[in-house]
Amino acid sequence: MKRIISIYTDNKNSVQFYLRGSMESFRALSSQTRDLRRFFESEKAAEIIYHVGLDYIQSTPTIGRKYIDEERLGADKSFYFKMVNFEEEPIYISNPYLHHITGLPTLTAVKNDASGFIVVDFDMLKLLEELRIIEHNSAFAKINTLIMAGGGILLGIVSIFLILYGGYIFLHMLIFYTDSEDVMHEIFTSIISITIGLAIYDLAKTIIENDVLFKKFNYGNELETKTLTKFLTSIIVALSIESLMAVFKIVLDDYSKLINAFYLVLGVTLLIIGTAVHSMLSRIEK
Repeated sequence: MKRIISIYTDNKNSVQFYLRGSMESFRALSSQTRDLRRFFESEKAAEIIYHVGLDYIQSTPTIGRKYIDEERLGADKSFYFKMVNFEEEPIYISNPYLHHITGLPTLTAVKNDASGFIVVDFDMLKLLEELRIIEHNSAFAKINTLIMAGGGILLGIVSIFLILYGGYIFLHMLIFYTDSEDVMHEIFTSIISITIGLAIYDLAKTIIENDVLFKKFNYGNELETKTLTKFLTSIIVALSIESLMAVFKIVLDDYSKLINAFYLVLGVTLLIIGTAVHSMLSRIEK
């Protein structure tokens, strides 16, 4: 939504000019449902329309493209009109917001006429697309959602396998106890497998939540930065454990290979520094 609002802000005058022209040119023969619905014939971005009387009581049902909601008929709308000013012009346009019914970024336009007020809710994404301000392909969006869903599910399956594998190694070590060196190796291997499995599961969960189920509530780069940081943290933990295990093995076997452990520890340290710098730069950009 943040990206849509940013684009709207850059083109606010053009969008509002179009909305005012559309509302001004619409001449409803009456406030009946069949007459108000004619607005959908010319405006593809319009999602909801209804009429409010001069007493600020909703005089028609909430009319959608494919449904009619009778529950709001007779609702008191005076609260919503407190901040609406028609002194300068007979058409008011709201700021962007998330619609409580559609859950989409929305603009509301209100037209003042002799019988009351005509209220129309516009889908911002469709509106910007209709004005050729952005290019949005619905078919590609559906394909992208399917691919992201499939990838997320596969990642989830891999993560569950890694977690179960780590648990299997640990149980196998407990049942078939061997010498101390094998015990340490199996414990470290189990921890690494479970840690990486949890990191991949968290990544899969984030993909499914924010690119499939609740895609319309994505608020820009903040979530992506948080996800990347969490994933890198899990990888750093796994590599740190691997480095510790390598140091133990070298100390027990051959000190001449200690430089290899040093390189591994140095790599982990650089990864930690890189993650910290990335997080700091992300906070500065906000």
